[in-house]
Amino acid sequence: MKLATLALALGLASPAFAGTTVSVDFEKTWSYGEEVGNTYAAQGVTFTNVLGLSNDAVQTYYSNAPSPLGVASAQLDGSVNTAAYMNVADGVDYGLGFYYAGIDTFTVSAYSGLNGTGALLGTLSLSATGDFDTWQYAVLNFSGTAQSFDLSGTNGVAALDNIASVPEPSSIALLLAAGGGFVLSRRRRA
Repeated sequence: MKLATLALALGLASPAFAGTTVSVDFEKTWSYGEEVGNTYAAQGVTFTNVLGLSNDAVQTYYSNAPSPLGVASAQLDGSVNTAAYMNVADGVDYGLGFYYAGIDTFTVSAYSGLNGTGALLGTLSLSATGDFDTWQYAVLNFSGTAQSFDLSGTNGVAALDNIASVPEPSSIALLLAAGGGFVLSRRRRA
């Protein structure tokens, strides 16, 4: 009976997980100036004008990052490259979480279409951490399904790491409640 309750709870929660589950950690050694581009295309995620960045023998660009081998940085030159995006073709529902470090304030925005097209679903303004050694976690919440995230505001002022979709809190609570009931039921029988 409790298995049926858990299955029902998972079924009821499924609309909140209709979008793609995204998890990008940039955990590789990037050559200086290397585009992230289609590196995560197998996961349904592509980037435009975003570089992977790793410390090397010549320069230490950051420290204390959640994923120590690499982070991401928008690279806009102002003439040809004027915008930076993370695109998720199948979309992300509810929220996007990420770590950031930076020397100035910046914004990240969610859009319903690819490459910053369609409806603006949400914008998050973030304060500087003061350097590229102090990392903070942030969540951009939005309504609807976002297919792109505008990272242009991070150009030259912020690095990003461990970008992941964030499920709706009510769905998490429903799943935990259903799973907790199943665990308590199993204990009583033992």
